[in-house]
Amino acid sequence: MSSLATVPTIGTALMRRSLEIPCRVAAISGGLMITALAIITVVSILGRWVASAPVLSDITMLAWVGPITGDYELVEMGTAIAVFLFLPYCHLRGGHVTVDLLVMHAPAMVQRLLAVVAETLFLVVAGLMTWRLYHGLLDKRRYMETSMLLDIPLWWGYIGGLVGFALLTLVCLYRTCDAFTYDPTQPGSNQNSATQSSSAQDGSTQESSAQGDL
Repeated sequence: MSSLATVPTIGTALMRRSLEIPCRVAAISGGLMITALAIITVVSILGRWVASAPVLSDITMLAWVGPITGDYELVEMGTAIAVFLFLPYCHLRGGHVTVDLLVMHAPAMVQRLLAVVAETLFLVVAGLMTWRLYHGLLDKRRYMETSMLLDIPLWWGYIGGLVGFALLTLVCLYRTCDAFTYDPTQPGSNQNSATQSSSAQDGSTQESSAQGDL
């Protein structure tokens, strides 16, 4: 677990609880989308292989078999949307990779300051990306740009990205508020308590064994 993980208070716990379900729904939707894209890719590859096979391509019954038209466009747009939908749940769970080999040994005040700075920067970047995605959506819709093969309006893809980053911005706001209550000593104290409890349990077990031997 990262040393920059925050310890929730009552207020931030309520914020987290309200964000938990939307983030889960977004992540599950992204997973279902990736699954559908994987199926489309496999079917398209099989169709391309059948259409180019020397013997199978001559069979009249298989004349309709071929690659899915616009599969690259679907995979490109769908993958981007799925990634955006994964981000809120990943950040809510603290799943981003952090390098804190030096930070974990720093004083508590330094750890709290770094946690606040990191979460604040993430909030600013997420808010900026949400704002620019919104304006990008308006531009794509105004000029009605479409994909080359399927004529899919490109602004449709911006909707998924905007939803993902708007939810990510709310998660960043929660984690920024939570960072001000960050207590780097609590995880260690919990671990020490668990160690002491385990040692006491082992000692009682050994004492019981000794009494049984007597």
